[in-house]
Amino acid sequence: MKNPHLKMSSFTLPREVLKIRSFARLIRAEMVLVYADFFRRKSLVIMYLAWPYISAAFMLMFGYSIGSPQFFVERVGVEPPLFLMVGSYLLFSIMTIVDDIMWRPIFDESSGVLPYVISSPTNVVLHYVSIPVPRFTLSIALGAAALLPISIVYRGFNGLLVSLTVVALSILSAVVFIPLATALGLGLYITGGENWRAINFLRPLLLTMTGVYYPRWLMSLPLYLLSSLLPPAHCVEVVQRVLAGMAELHKITVPLALAIALSILYSPGMLKTSAMWEFKKLREGVKV
Repeated sequence: MKNPHLKMSSFTLPREVLKIRSFARLIRAEMVLVYADFFRRKSLVIMYLAWPYISAAFMLMFGYSIGSPQFFVERVGVEPPLFLMVGSYLLFSIMTIVDDIMWRPIFDESSGVLPYVISSPTNVVLHYVSIPVPRFTLSIALGAAALLPISIVYRGFNGLLVSLTVVALSILSAVVFIPLATALGLGLYITGGENWRAINFLRPLLLTMTGVYYPRWLMSLPLYLLSSLLPPAHCVEVVQRVLAGMAELHKITVPLALAIALSILYSPGMLKTSAMWEFKKLREGVKV
């Protein structure tokens, strides 16, 4: 008698392979689009390199105007320039995911390509997950290049290890944020249409709650619990504890486990909202 599970596995395996191939083709297409525009406009390279420094410099000027750097070191345990530079890089990395996923449906609608996205046989979830990959890889490479000099200045050769740790955790923070960002973005479109006002309200709120410029262990309890709902906030906390020399094993593994668990928990919501958004567009028709 034949094993029915063997038949089922032999049927589903080619489908999974096709999904992987389709996802790889989507990433390749996005990379061609993004990289062609990126290397065509040299100002983008300068912007990617300068943005963490500009953001950190602004925060430093604001901080020096209201307080003492020595008090910051005593309170946080990290030199203000290094802390704010790392925070700016993490913010830039996370913002890449949020902007690409939440704004892409509006861009597709306004540019007239949304009918092709909807009618394409490609899975909607795979499509939106592939969108931030090219720009995020650029932010990793160029952001790390901007982060490395200041890390070496303040931490010597250990700064190289610090930079690699920050880059690795920024990758994890971006990956675990994709399900929630997709679910929130497409959920807003389902309830209120492609509403850029709602996104402009939600976007800074999400980025603020990650705690890139204010350590989560110094937050009030209600704010700490609220930020705990965001997967990247736990990765940011680990980075800040590494910088502050408070990287005990349980204070690293627990936040990372929570970040991964929350990402898995939000994944069904991502699948559900993407299916509902696609069904809504198919039912209403897409404006051209």
